[in-house]
Amino acid sequence: MPNEIGLFEAIDTQRALRYIKPDPVPSEMLDRILLAALKAPSGGNNQPWEFVIIQDQDVKDQIAVYYKRAWDESYGLSKDPGRLGARSYSSAEHLASHIAEAPLWIIICVRHNGSPETMGRGASVFPAVQNMLLAARGLGLASVLTTFHTRFEAEVREILDLPENVQTVALLPFGFPEEGHGYGPTRRAPVDEVMHFDRW
Repeated sequence: MPNEIGLFEAIDTQRALRYIKPDPVPSEMLDRILLAALKAPSGGNNQPWEFVIIQDQDVKDQIAVYYKRAWDESYGLSKDPGRLGARSYSSAEHLASHIAEAPLWIIICVRHNGSPETMGRGASVFPAVQNMLLAARGLGLASVLTTFHTRFEAEVREILDLPENVQTVALLPFGFPEEGHGYGPTRRAPVDEVMHFDRW
């Protein structure tokens, strides 16, 4: 396990890493990622999350077909970076073509009672996702939050044999970063462009 880094260093340098080596992720790292997820807050401490750990190549290959199709339908066929920008487009395109090579996937799911889907359904799950991403940063693993697979939710649900009351919300591929692709300072809009005191 790598040396620990400080909380704010992890927050300030955690970013999407989509170039991932196929080398296996040690089981103790997977255990630490899952423990971090379980420490996340959730509404009423309901903990509605379920984690599908995917290392089987056949399962990854099946889902990767739908992932690539969703990418192509959204961005890939036009070859227009649009709002992504050229750099993000290039790395997202790489992931769409190579996601099955990542040695470890975690598909994050949410249990529900069958009521209509709302933003609140995922609100109790995404803190666990962020904890996983920060754990990956702390462990020196590459990862990225992606949801393209949800465009083919029915097909993915069938591959994973999910119960009726479980919905996928995110897919996180994990692995060691390829050479030349690592964590570092992030570029974001200044806080004064997005903050409002008392009223808009």
